[in-house]
Amino acid sequence: MLVFKLDDMKKILLTILIGWGACSCSDFLEPDSPSEYMPKTVDALNEMLLGEAYPTATSVYLFCLHNALNDDIEMSEENILYRTTTIENTRLIYSWNPEMFELASISISQLWATYYRYILGTNAALDYLNDVSGTENEKAYVRAQAYALRAFYYFNLVNLFGEPYNHDKNADGVSLKLTSSLSSNYEARESVGEVYEQIIKDLDEAEKSFLTLSEEQQKKGTYRMTLPAVQLLRARVCLHMDDMEGAAKYAKKVIDEWGYELYDLNSFSATNDVVYPNYAVADNSETIWTYGNVSDAFNSALTVTGYLQDGTTAANSLNASADLIACFKEGDLRKDLYLVKELRGPANATKDQLKPAEGHYLPWSKCPLAYNNAISSSKDVFGMSLRLSEAYLILAEAVYDTDRGLALQMINDLRRKRYTDAQEYTEVNYSGEDLLNFIREERRRELCFEGQRWFDLRRYGMPSFKHRWVENGTIVGNYVLEEGDAAYTLPIPASVLERNPALKQNELTTPKTL
Repeated sequence: MLVFKLDDMKKILLTILIGWGACSCSDFLEPDSPSEYMPKTVDALNEMLLGEAYPTATSVYLFCLHNALNDDIEMSEENILYRTTTIENTRLIYSWNPEMFELASISISQLWATYYRYILGTNAALDYLNDVSGTENEKAYVRAQAYALRAFYYFNLVNLFGEPYNHDKNADGVSLKLTSSLSSNYEARESVGEVYEQIIKDLDEAEKSFLTLSEEQQKKGTYRMTLPAVQLLRARVCLHMDDMEGAAKYAKKVIDEWGYELYDLNSFSATNDVVYPNYAVADNSETIWTYGNVSDAFNSALTVTGYLQDGTTAANSLNASADLIACFKEGDLRKDLYLVKELRGPANATKDQLKPAEGHYLPWSKCPLAYNNAISSSKDVFGMSLRLSEAYLILAEAVYDTDRGLALQMINDLRRKRYTDAQEYTEVNYSGEDLLNFIREERRRELCFEGQRWFDLRRYGMPSFKHRWVENGTIVGNYVLEEGDAAYTLPIPASVLERNPALKQNELTTPKTL
């Protein structure tokens, strides 16, 4: 097995990252035969980041399970005819099967490896940075992006494969790979707490580098990392760590210092081409950072379709859950603008032939949609975003018990932009635990299908809920996720463990039965 020190790595072709991405699990630790190349300029590294370290509009296997495990989805109650292999893939994920990565015929097992391939891209940029030509400002910009992206990936990884921080920060988290150097040493798992410490360090370094740049550079674009994006990520991380002082501090920075504005749903007007608001675009007033492939976020188990009994009308197997739908009260514009109606018609139906299925909503929203409200297949649009409303929700939750007035202000300011007749909006006036619970319900409404609900449920104490299973139009039983269930932490794919014997498997949940 090859062993390289950092100096040796200066000769490794950066595009080897692409090849590693196609390999399995921990191949990023064990490449075959690196080719020699030396990047010359900081511009080359900046472009490399975009191609090898950013979650772009064509990225896959990063967010494929983020929206597929929580209580915002449920199986359609209708009699839908499915292909057996397709619906069985859905069942494996939908029932939190501990062997989902091994038994599913779709490539979700690449999830672990893909994160590390992107982390490798950030590490390569940082390792090369001191040896390329360019100004200090140009290098600071690359450094800021690389650290921020690495923190973003590790936050997602540890919340998929490690226990919740506020449950047991000493539990096994994920492997910390902080250089692009190749080694014969297998990478063991660090604790959840150690991974979070590294995430904070990386966000600190990103912020420090951004602060050396002009304000224009700090907020440059929406598809590249920015300082306000770093600050929002820091607020999110602090919230998961129960560091409410830090969460409030950074949420305030996002709200007060950058000029973003909450998007007013009262101002939205549907057109023939745009029926629902899209936050994953640069021209939305509250969008801070756009990222990710819309198909990756919603295609894994959520877009499984079959046919109704007529044999020609396609229907989606999974819908927005009744519990989620019930969260939206009268006058809340989000019920009609965040919940996407399922449209049905004959095969190859034209837009005019499609009709809404009463009470059925698709399990995705606030992203680019095609004429039939299915996710867009375009390769040049993003699927997800960081946005201002999250900062309002974080600040409200962080101060609900220390500054009730500020918490209520955040919630009411947000809701005025989400309710009809905003000028006549009636303010909510909760306190104590009632206020906290309301803020958390507001998070569910506002951030539905944005990849946060599963992570939130984990930090809320891992409550019990169920996924119903329907066959031939009849509910045959429920898959029940018990309180504190081991399924709240995903199993490490067996192929990863085979490649790296230093890794220890998570506690596995008992397979669920109906």
